[in-house]
Amino acid sequence: MFDVLLQNLQLIGILILTYLGSLGVNTLLGIYYNLKTVKEAFSKQKLLSGLARGGIILAGGVVITAIISLLPVILKGFGISAENQLFENVSVVAMAGVLVSTIVRYLKDALQKFYAILGSHTEPEEPEPEVEPEKAE
Repeated sequence: MFDVLLQNLQLIGILILTYLGSLGVNTLLGIYYNLKTVKEAFSKQKLLSGLARGGIILAGGVVITAIISLLPVILKGFGISAENQLFENVSVVAMAGVLVSTIVRYLKDALQKFYAILGSHTEPEEPEPEVEPEKAE
């Protein structure tokens, strides 16, 4: 029962480390950007709120992984049989999807702050449409 849970948590572990890294770099770049570029005063409350939100997302991800991993055992206890391999794959794919989407969001935000600190644009500027001169009638 707990073997599947431990196996899934090990597989998700690398994504958790990546998530923590993306959260950390986003937070550090955000602090620097707000202090130096925007000239905003440091807000301990804002920092703690962001870290708390990141911790809640991480804890929620671990709990969701545990629930999905233990679901076949719970169903079996109620006499409902389900293919065990199906739930193992669903567990890993579901949690990987949740964590990867969060990682991508934090990295996107971090890159935008990084480019803003460098004074660059996050996306290439679109050329302005050419306006044809009006013909005199």
